Amino acid sequence: MAEAIGPFRVKGSMGNIRTYYDRTLKKWISSTKGGANKNLIYNNPRFALTRDLNQEWKGCAVWAKIVRKGVKPINHLMQGRNNCYLMKVAEKIKILDFESERGFRKITTSKHKSLLVGYCFSKLHPFSEVFLDEPELSITDDRNEVTLALNNFLSHYRFSWPEKISYYRIYLNISLVPDLEWSASEKNYIPVYQPFLYMATTSVGNWMYMNTVLNDIRMVVKFDNDFVPDDRSTVVVTMGLEFASEMINGTPYIVKDCGTTMVLGCF
Repeated sequence: MAEAIGPFRVKGSMGNIRTYYDRTLKKWISSTKGGANKNLIYNNPRFALTRDLNQEWKGCAVWAKIVRKGVKPINHLMQGRNNCYLMKVAEKIKILDFESERGFRKITTSKHKSLLVGYCFSKLHPFSEVFLDEPELSITDDRNEVTLALNNFLSHYRFSWPEKISYYRIYLNISLVPDLEWSASEKNYIPVYQPFLYMATTSVGNWMYMNTVLNDIRMVVKFDNDFVPDDRSTVVVTMGLEFASEMINGTPYIVKDCGTTMVLGCF
């Protein structure tokens, strides 16, 4: 793979070389075409392993889509490619299924919740480098309501950002991720229980001025209509932070890249 740094730009293909613009890297990239064709992969016995892994890769894509859809209300706090990295998390969960045959392994998040905890959706501003504190999470027995607590919070010393920031606000999001299994009829991975409904709720805090006064912050978020999650699903709790450089007449001036967000816990 090559990076175009000269004055010539080509979009598309030229012979055996394809060129495209990478919006994340903000660079033009050129690479050669190659590899086995579709017919060979689908029919040649030598590609049996590839076919099995491709089938499971579909499940990873379905899982990543469900996770991303659950945190859609805080998309503005994310940067970088999250889909491919989420699929890597799904792959780690999938390979822990030692009971199913290769090609049909399940993605049981409910059994391996820790693999998603700590996932940061903000590649340019990692949450752990921006937020220098450890919030406390608690959840009700029915997993319908989650509480976030920051005790004796001193905001002036708890944030690290490349620009000047004077105001911040907190987002608390909960969403549902079901375990997935292969469906022969659908020829794809589906939730292990039906019907599965996308469930996500977000609580948005007020804008707060950064100061040296100790505060106790408490935020609560719950699923609508007293919804109770299935035991074969995982409640994913995500915290987001948004920053403003100043506030004029009640209007916040949001900083570049807006903020950061990370999965705080899975229950």
